[in-house]
Amino acid sequence: MKSHNNGKKTFLVPEILFYLSVFAAITCFAMVQSYGEPPDEVNRFKVVSFICRHGYLPHGADPEVLLDGYGASYAFQPMLTYIIQGFLLRFLKLFTTDSYVLLVSARMVNVVFGVLMAYFVRQISRELWENPYLQWTFTVMTVFLPQNIFLHSYINTDSMAMLAVAVICLALLRAQRTGYDRKDCILLAVGIILCAMSYYNAYGIILAAILVFALNYVHIGKHAGTQNAHGAAAGKTGLWIEWGPLLGKGIFISVIVLAGISWWFIRNGLLYDGDIIAMNARRECSIQTATEDFNPLTRFTYLNAGIPLTDMLFGTSYITLVFKSFIAMFGAMGIPTHRLIYHFYGYFWLAACAAALFLPKRFWCPAEKSEWANPGKSLQKGGRKARLLIYIGMALFSLITIGLSIFYSYTWDFQPQGRYILPVLIPFMYVVTTGVQKLCGLLEKWISRPSGAVLGKLFCAGIMAYVLLAFLYSLFRCVLPYYSHIDGLFSVYQLIL
Repeated sequence: MKSHNNGKKTFLVPEILFYLSVFAAITCFAMVQSYGEPPDEVNRFKVVSFICRHGYLPHGADPEVLLDGYGASYAFQPMLTYIIQGFLLRFLKLFTTDSYVLLVSARMVNVVFGVLMAYFVRQISRELWENPYLQWTFTVMTVFLPQNIFLHSYINTDSMAMLAVAVICLALLRAQRTGYDRKDCILLAVGIILCAMSYYNAYGIILAAILVFALNYVHIGKHAGTQNAHGAAAGKTGLWIEWGPLLGKGIFISVIVLAGISWWFIRNGLLYDGDIIAMNARRECSIQTATEDFNPLTRFTYLNAGIPLTDMLFGTSYITLVFKSFIAMFGAMGIPTHRLIYHFYGYFWLAACAAALFLPKRFWCPAEKSEWANPGKSLQKGGRKARLLIYIGMALFSLITIGLSIFYSYTWDFQPQGRYILPVLIPFMYVVTTGVQKLCGLLEKWISRPSGAVLGKLFCAGIMAYVLLAFLYSLFRCVLPYYSHIDGLFSVYQLIL
């Protein structure tokens, strides 16, 4: 019994250290950044401040929340994060009016989302791989990507969207081995609620989840429940659907989701003449309140100028800026990290993705049982169909998210920012880690078994070490020195509370 307890404690130590490190890393960013430095924080805080002062949600066209110059406001978009922050500050104002305390307290809501995302990423790693080195490689690469840490450190709705994607991914993976039991149906519903109430850019994961869930009950072949007189499978071959669980569990999930989000879309419909997603209302408000440079009718866009999409993508710095800000660009995209960090990530991701997509199993997987070859419990239990559904769903989600970001820059506002596609971080890092898995298997197969296995573990440890060092460099050599030169970190703007 004593040995078992010691083993359990040994297992918990790296877990606890990991979550404490994530919390410390995000909190450090949250505490040192000047108010208004992160992207659009001032305009987002207008909604939080309104809720704090008035105790109710603003109309999207309320003058107190309008964006200077741009017109319209963030109050047209889902704002569950702002609601939590606004009422939290309303409560804290009973005890303090210190602007620094209130600002950091609002940011801490996103810090909590970041730590929760780290927890779900860790659980996802266990579902995907049996090998602990691959589990931790995936976890560290995903969570400690500098831009991911930064995203959870200031006032935005992106942070909740990242958490929502992690929750949905875990629910879909676990459901492959549990058959969508009640617990996983509830988890999936919670993830969809968080996503729907966070950021439109991440809505592709909802469509992907619906597709994966529905196709799980669509089959091609003989009906598994029929047998002939000899006990063999019988019945018609072809396409058949398990209508019972599809409808029963689908309705169960839908009821929970509607209970969590319907109030918001009903409110939009009542406020904005039936426009439940408020996109048209936001555009009309922007037409009426924006300056000429930002008015939808007069502003420059590549579409209005008749410039081909390919010219925007390849004739500007769009791809370069999206790539760099996907990795690490802090503040208002004015604080980059070291150029070698971008180079390493670029070449490493390219090599790992190439290995994942093009290296056949017979080339990297040893004939005998290999510790690198075993998939996690979810993919192992679900089989080939489960893996295919997950791959299709995540590919669809990634294409939608990237496509929306490009579409927005081309038709509305040229914004080459990696945070718009950061929701695809988990599926992308799955591909990268799969490449690492194959490269480790390659080392084990083509070098002597003991030495090759050790080299694979060292390879994983080296990747994790570099990711952590790149993050620490970004924090201590880029972010902290930048803000240390600013007098009065939080006096750049005045908080209106």
